[in-house]
Amino acid sequence: MLPAEQRLRDNREFRQVYARGRSYVHPCAVLHLWRRPPETLPGCRRIGFVVSKKQGDAVRRNRIKRRLREAVRHLLPQLREGAYDLVVVGRSRALNAEWPELKAAISELLRRSGSLLPSAAERVQP
Repeated sequence: MLPAEQRLRDNREFRQVYARGRSYVHPCAVLHLWRRPPETLPGCRRIGFVVSKKQGDAVRRNRIKRRLREAVRHLLPQLREGAYDLVVVGRSRALNAEWPELKAAISELLRRSGSLLPSAAERVQP
């Protein structure tokens, strides 16, 4: 689990990322990235996870979130440092996707957004 200072929690923070950031789409997930001005929480990246109620009941939604969190956790050491916020939105395909497919989807989204370190982006096999 991420430390509290590295998590997005407030609805206001999520809305800010949606409004000001860019999005990157994959059939398993959508990544929203907002590079904050450096004076706001300098050097602190924050990550949030969201799954819509359209994806099913609480059990299904929580399973999708757990799978996404674990996929991101594997890539945390390879993420760039800096002041930016990430929101990972789970889609229904994330529930039934094979684990390598889900990991590859998250790494592809992070690579496309420029959040992975250059050497890490080259090592990742989609």
